[in-house]
Amino acid sequence: MRNNIKKLFALITAFVMAVSLPFNTSAANINDFSDVRPGRWYYSAVEYAVSEGLFSGTSAGTFAPDAPMTRGMFVRVLANKAGVDTCQYAGGSFSDVQAGIWYAGPVEWAAENNIVAGIGGGKFAPSRNVTREQMAVILYNYARYTGCDLMSRAGALVRFSDCGMISGYAWHPMEWAVTHGLLAGSSGKLNPQGTATRAQVAQVFKNAHSLLTGSSELDQPTPVPTATPVPDAPMINISDEVRAKLKPNQDPEKLLDYVLYGKNDNPTFTYDGTTAAWDSYLPNSTNYARYYSGSWESDESEMRGSPIVANGFVQMLTRTASDRFYITAEDSDGCFCLYYHPADMPDSQRMKEVRAALSLPSSKKFSRSLCYEGAGWAGPMDWEIYGAAGIAKKIEFYLLDMHPYTTEYYITEPSPGIFYLLYGAGNS
Repeated sequence: MRNNIKKLFALITAFVMAVSLPFNTSAANINDFSDVRPGRWYYSAVEYAVSEGLFSGTSAGTFAPDAPMTRGMFVRVLANKAGVDTCQYAGGSFSDVQAGIWYAGPVEWAAENNIVAGIGGGKFAPSRNVTREQMAVILYNYARYTGCDLMSRAGALVRFSDCGMISGYAWHPMEWAVTHGLLAGSSGKLNPQGTATRAQVAQVFKNAHSLLTGSSELDQPTPVPTATPVPDAPMINISDEVRAKLKPNQDPEKLLDYVLYGKNDNPTFTYDGTTAAWDSYLPNSTNYARYYSGSWESDESEMRGSPIVANGFVQMLTRTASDRFYITAEDSDGCFCLYYHPADMPDSQRMKEVRAALSLPSSKKFSRSLCYEGAGWAGPMDWEIYGAAGIAKKIEFYLLDMHPYTTEYYITEPSPGIFYLLYGAGNS
């Protein structure tokens, strides 16, 4: 019993040291760490992190690879990666970051450069364990700050069974992190809400070594857009001049709330919200489409109000099976603008059966471009009601009888077993 108590006390002591030490205890060589030995999966990652000066030990002879990584620690490691002199950053952006504490300078540096945005309410939660999706967001923002590669592969997350657990604000950063191999799943899962250990963070930075090169002139960063929105509180980018032109029934924040979550407080809004993720960086990508609605420059009308505009946006996101979106209200547009990204997903077995059941002339071409061109549409068509043959017959009716002028069509499946038809006359 006495030995067990001693072991428990030793574990607690190591944990407290790991989460509280201000990174001022170092070991010049990985061989100085008694708890990091060759053969362990994290050995090379810890060796990299120590040799690069990103990490130091929790004591002169320990690294504590299994201890959790806090948000304050993570930003400190990132500042070490950037080679920033954080002494010039006094703090003040967050009420729970005490001036002079060991992580105050790094956190303030990250806040001033839109690398971190906090958890809301003016707080950063420095002692809270960092989650895997938070790491992805912070690293993505750092990549923007340093001018690194921000390209990502659409659909990179859908193969993970728990991708639905990814917060909307973190979807694209997680997609980017998976695309570039910073994060990898285990047993078909990403565990986005799971926390990370010191060894895991060392591995992430080792994975990111060649990616996060960026600019060396960190003291003169180029301006970047507003930081990633706080979870559950994204905002539409809108200037004061545009806001002054809005009619009383055009509330941009309410419009976004309708689109994200669905509302039942207005009879003109009939959708439950979209599964697409809010992505404030979408307009800077190379693969998106735009849809305009809600002009405020003509007379006020219910048809231009927030619920109607939201309905139109959700319809567009649904029928194009989009996975990301962003909404702006620019003066040059004179209305709200929906940026959306149609997901590029492989055909499900049901989709394959629907397409196999179709009998269309060669003049009707299958074209994914209709997802981007504001095509006509029909749906939803429910597999449980019609089956493959029934859905194929409905599509044939729309294309051959109702709209015989069409030359192009596309079929989407935004949710399992629910199909939409897109159609148009092409460019001929």
